[in-house]
Amino acid sequence: MIFVTIGTHPGQFDRLIKRIDEIAPHIKEKIIIQTGFTKYVPKNVEHFVFAESLEPYFRDARLVISHSATSLLEFVLSNKKPIITVPRQKKFGEHINDHQVEFAEALHLRTGIKVILNIQDITPQLLKEYKTVPIIKKDNLVKLQSFFKKIFKEIENEQRK
Repeated sequence: MIFVTIGTHPGQFDRLIKRIDEIAPHIKEKIIIQTGFTKYVPKNVEHFVFAESLEPYFRDARLVISHSATSLLEFVLSNKKPIITVPRQKKFGEHINDHQVEFAEALHLRTGIKVILNIQDITPQLLKEYKTVPIIKKDNLVKLQSFFKKIFKEIENEQRK
């Protein structure tokens, strides 16, 4: 099963949901999407808005596709599964800035997690074949924590303006 989660951010993430829905008929595997506040309603996959816990979906998934929030780090640490991250981007009105892009790129450098910026790069072939499990080494975890502190401070400063 492929599980897609876009979290609880109040903004839409139609770009990701539409792409997964579009290619789903070409994948012979169950796909479940947590759609959150996205207005687009998928036609080709099982979906729900929110759940009390996503743990059963994470546990049962062969592959997870996620937005690039800090909860992604927790998933990588807790689950030894392939994951692809698609950061929300400001230019698409998905977030107020591009901190998810910066976070995803930092995770990629330190864990090998696959980052998708161009939604067309999500293909049936990629989803069928992707098996890379990201790994966080102890020294990289310290670097990620420093990176988080920097990003959170920048966000806090932006909100004060």
